Amino acid sequence: GVDSAIGYYERSLLHGRLARNSKRITVVLFDLLYIYINTAGYTSQRDNMASTIKNVLDTTSNSKLKIKCYENLGNYYSAIGWYEQELNYRLQAVELSKAAMLRGEYKDTDADSTNLGVAYFNIGDLYEKIRNNTKAQEYYLLAKPLLWNYDAGLCEFYKGMSFTYTKLGKTAEAKSYADSLRNIVTQRMDNSVGWGTMLYLSLSNADFYLDQQNTSAAMPYLTEAEKWVGSKVTNEIEIGTFHYTMGKALVTQKNYKEALPYLKKAEIVGPGFSVSVFSNVLRMLAVCHQGLGQWQEAGAYYSKYLPLRDSLDANTAQQSMANAEARFQNKEKQQQIEIQHTQLSFARKQNLWLIAGLGLLGLLAIVLIAFYRNKKKTADILNEKNVTLANLNTALEEANHTKSKLFSIISHDLRSPISQVYQFLKLQQLNPQSLDEQQRNELSNKIQSATGSLLETMEDLLLWSKTQMNEFKTDIHTTALFPIVEACQKLLQLNSEAKNIRYTRTIPENIMVKTDPYYLQTILRNLLQNAVKASPENGEIQLGTEQRPEGLIFYIQNHGGSFTQEQYKQIISSEEHAKSLNGLGLRLADELSQKIGATITFRSPETGVTRVEIMLP
Repeated sequence: GVDSAIGYYERSLLHGRLARNSKRITVVLFDLLYIYINTAGYTSQRDNMASTIKNVLDTTSNSKLKIKCYENLGNYYSAIGWYEQELNYRLQAVELSKAAMLRGEYKDTDADSTNLGVAYFNIGDLYEKIRNNTKAQEYYLLAKPLLWNYDAGLCEFYKGMSFTYTKLGKTAEAKSYADSLRNIVTQRMDNSVGWGTMLYLSLSNADFYLDQQNTSAAMPYLTEAEKWVGSKVTNEIEIGTFHYTMGKALVTQKNYKEALPYLKKAEIVGPGFSVSVFSNVLRMLAVCHQGLGQWQEAGAYYSKYLPLRDSLDANTAQQSMANAEARFQNKEKQQQIEIQHTQLSFARKQNLWLIAGLGLLGLLAIVLIAFYRNKKKTADILNEKNVTLANLNTALEEANHTKSKLFSIISHDLRSPISQVYQFLKLQQLNPQSLDEQQRNELSNKIQSATGSLLETMEDLLLWSKTQMNEFKTDIHTTALFPIVEACQKLLQLNSEAKNIRYTRTIPENIMVKTDPYYLQTILRNLLQNAVKASPENGEIQLGTEQRPEGLIFYIQNHGGSFTQEQYKQIISSEEHAKSLNGLGLRLADELSQKIGATITFRSPETGVTRVEIMLP
């Protein structure tokens, strides 16, 4: 078993240290770290082993050993979800490998090129984790030519390309790569490694569709994956990942009773997962218990989940990763300039020998011309570098603007719901005798429901902001409209009930739109929040859709005064409003609607009535 293997490895490490056999010591260190990462219950040993490998890295001058240390530390930080450190170590491993191969230090060319291909793939895999799928494919394609004789590496390549194409909405390309993966597994890799890769692709596809609330698309992948669990796939972490994804699917279907056993099995594997995956398991358990009305158990899991979620500072990690790659690219460019300088120096020496040997004016003229051309080429290269640096500065300014916009969205969208929860809690604290037992229970249930919806909205906003840190980039795909509207209503539940507002909703549950769901949800949230504020006590808000030749119309209609298209245009174009918080929600809605190709129009069908229409092409 694994425990016995660990025992033998630890004894081997002890004897290696007694014999001062450095090669045996490092081999055992790397093997032990791999086992600790992939086995539940060895968290402290895993952390201690990573610290020991760092000491080896700091004290060795052997380039091959440094590369191994960088690669293994990259795997360690991947397991604990520290993406900045993972990218730093993986990029340094690639940098050293390329430099060593250029110097001709490696004799086993095939093996060394394969290792470099794996290093490229691991960087691509990291970008896939943070949903930068285009960047991930760049590194996958760099890896492919170096993995031609490594079947396990090819399996990972086909898996990575298929999944990123799925997330990019290119289903034909995704299926083509998935078929290539299936062929190589059934014909050449019919073992736990090959089937483990197949399982990972199916679970990743299922999880992607579950995040879109599309369980009908996710379930075929889970049904297929279930056939392999326990027979072709026996790794406990891979099986635990299946249990988590199946539990998540059942929770999405609100089948909490059947979901709970799957999630409990995933929780047992807990410490073997990465920090981000384990935090998702805890969150899903909290939602499951909440759905079963088991509030105490739900609260206990939320108390475990929130500290883990807070430790994954997505904003800092994203910016740090951009800085890390910039430093790597600058070093690589500097090396290229140094090589060019060396080549130029060698050319000058050749010219001097030719001049001294021949002593002819004609040859001297040719040498001078060659020198001039080389100098011009160097100047052109430096000019290109300057242009690249200017582009990087422009991208940095855009990233800063993006972060400012994200903070505006998060603060504006959450301020009103949080304020309403606070007012209800204050009412319950300061004047409890004004409520009878039934009213207190109803108020408590409303606060719990609203708080749960607020937590889910905060989680969605934080995850979305993680993917948008460098630039606002839309992810247009087909998604259901009804769940988006329902989520906005739940977030504003307390605000609506405080004014006794009733809703009339005429939205088919099966209607689908092609848009970016996060952008659309932010737009609807702001417009519905304005409708609630403008509505009188005991008012009515109408939500519905209309099909027109130019596209689908979603409308929100409320009483409480008329708001015209002219007033809307004045607010979003006024420089005075742009410098304050007044009209921030409308300005955000206008900017995001332009990015997804939607248009917002305000009408007043009758006196005292406002109707806002969002046209989705």
